[in-house]
Amino acid sequence: MVDEAELDRLIEAAAADLDAASGGGALCAISRSGRPAPAVKYHEGRWAALTEFRRVRREGAEAADEVGGRWQADLDRLTRQQADANWIAYAQGGVDALADVVDDG
Repeated sequence: MVDEAELDRLIEAAAADLDAASGGGALCAISRSGRPAPAVKYHEGRWAALTEFRRVRREGAEAADEVGGRWQADLDRLTRQQADANWIAYAQGGVDALADVVDDG
């Protein structure tokens, strides 16, 4: 599992990628536009999952299992339901980001 400094770096990178993908625009305006924005939502999901992971880990929870499992379950559900591409991209971004912070062994 990554240390706090590396986790902070990953969160900063996700925020920078989100800003670049959104062109600095407000996320609520992008979402309300009704237009597909999977690249923006992917990076938003990365940032959201990593910040959730950091918060849960600081609370002493088993962050890797709880947070990662929840994001994967959401992605699986959204995929089965053939949800909007923005929602799938958001969940996929979270799953991918969490894979970067958890050791496989």
